[in-house]
Amino acid sequence: GDVAADVVLPNGLTQAQQDCLDRALAYARELQQTVFKDILEDERQRSEEERKLPACTVNPGLVAGVDVRNLSVMSRLYVGSINFELTEEHIQRVFSEFGSVSSVSMAKDPATGRHKGFGFVEYDVPEAATLAMEAMNGVMVGGRQLKIGRPNNYNLAVTQGFPAPPSERIYVANVNEVISEEVLREIFAPFGEVKACVLSADVVTRKHRGWGFIEFAEPTPANQAAVAMNGFSLGNLTLHVRKCVVGGPLGGGMAALESLPPPSSDAATGSNIPQTGPRPPQQVIDVAASINMSISEAAAAGSATLPSAPQAIQKAAAASPIVVLENVVGGRSEVDDELAADMEGEGSKCGEVAKVVVHFASEEEIRAAGGAEGSEVSIFLQFKDAESAVRAVELFDGRWFAGRQVAASLFDFERYRMVTSSDTMVFIP
Repeated sequence: GDVAADVVLPNGLTQAQQDCLDRALAYARELQQTVFKDILEDERQRSEEERKLPACTVNPGLVAGVDVRNLSVMSRLYVGSINFELTEEHIQRVFSEFGSVSSVSMAKDPATGRHKGFGFVEYDVPEAATLAMEAMNGVMVGGRQLKIGRPNNYNLAVTQGFPAPPSERIYVANVNEVISEEVLREIFAPFGEVKACVLSADVVTRKHRGWGFIEFAEPTPANQAAVAMNGFSLGNLTLHVRKCVVGGPLGGGMAALESLPPPSSDAATGSNIPQTGPRPPQQVIDVAASINMSISEAAAAGSATLPSAPQAIQKAAAASPIVVLENVVGGRSEVDDELAADMEGEGSKCGEVAKVVVHFASEEEIRAAGGAEGSEVSIFLQFKDAESAVRAVELFDGRWFAGRQVAASLFDFERYRMVTSSDTMVFIP
């Protein structure tokens, strides 16, 4: 028996070694059918749970199971002609009003460490990228005219497997955090029956992220709302609205947060997050009421066309803490070191001034103004509150200053941030 055990088999093993190997393989097969089977099943279930999206997810393409790589291609933009003093943080702030920016990458010069003047911005959803491309191409930021386009790997063919975008659905971005889904629904309801209104939720802060989708019962009110409400000022922010790009389930939005466990105290940074948001500003409620009234009047008059938001409503809703003064001086040569301080002194008669910015217009801005006298220099007054800004417009508009008649008006806050992002003549009291 010992001699047979020592015989070398064709595979190079002795019979004894082969017997040990056979017993080991049999044991492994037994484990595979028992213990390992249970372990693998647990891992499979855990993997499925990890891939399962939270109920509050608002991303129709992702919820519909569209390939993440294809969604990424549709959600990415090329941004060129970037001022070399601007950082990735600057670019993220500028572009975040169109939706949540998931990443900003700028090509760097290895020798200097500075960026090369171009980069890429990627959003959570394709609608945000499309909006940004439509709105920001050619816009002056930091004294340079941005060039916005699609990356080289963009190909419309990737959309062939996407769910068709419902014609009744629109995308809304730059929504003030105090505007709830319910209030947003009320504001858009005058255009037609709203079937759904969902805003993308932050599971940590329990607040929405400033963008979402509204779905009407019919396509016509969706088309009208996309046109009428794009650029509409609401709660000091300018809404960006367009038809949706990708179809799929909307997701639960803010309402679905109730089904999720509360965030840990660490995640919530120790702050007391209210269970319900603050009451919307009265101006928002007034906007909804005024739009309703306008539609009722139009219907009574037999008008078949849904009116856009009235100018008076826009003025009420656009209560901004920013005032722009034009024609204060004739040109750059008339600007001295005391100008900003002088304007702050005058503005403080109306309320507390937080900042004064003397803005020198670019050639493109001067041409856009038709080369009008006094268009080379603008002065921005940033007040602590909107009421002070309104009083300042009443004080400055039409007033004579050093032989020139000043023009004063309220200015959108987000646009002010972009226009003055590279100005260096800033006075802070």
